[in-house]
Amino acid sequence: IVVCVVIFVIGVVMNRTDPSNPGSPSWLYMILIAVTLAVAAIPEGIPLCVTISLSIGCSDMVTKNVLVRKLAAVETLGSASVICSDKTGTLTEGKMTLVNMWSGGVAYDVEG
Repeated sequence: IVVCVVIFVIGVVMNRTDPSNPGSPSWLYMILIAVTLAVAAIPEGIPLCVTISLSIGCSDMVTKNVLVRKLAAVETLGSASVICSDKTGTLTEGKMTLVNMWSGGVAYDVEG
């Protein structure tokens, strides 16, 4: 862990930035490098990093009045590109059928 902190400090002092995104701050890039180095050195830390990330995501969702009962649901929600819900905002069976759609300023009725 000491090595990771030293690498972080040296990188920030030398103003190392992300080669693919030169406009990003150096401290953000160096945090990514230090965490990657720590996980590579101590693979047992991966579950801890994932749990901390999910709990931070869960607490952010709570501030937006989203109810999350299981921590694994945060990860699933984070990778969703489309979320469909009924008029109450809940999914009771986990299945939904599309009947109306709005796309490109045009309303469509869907059957089938």
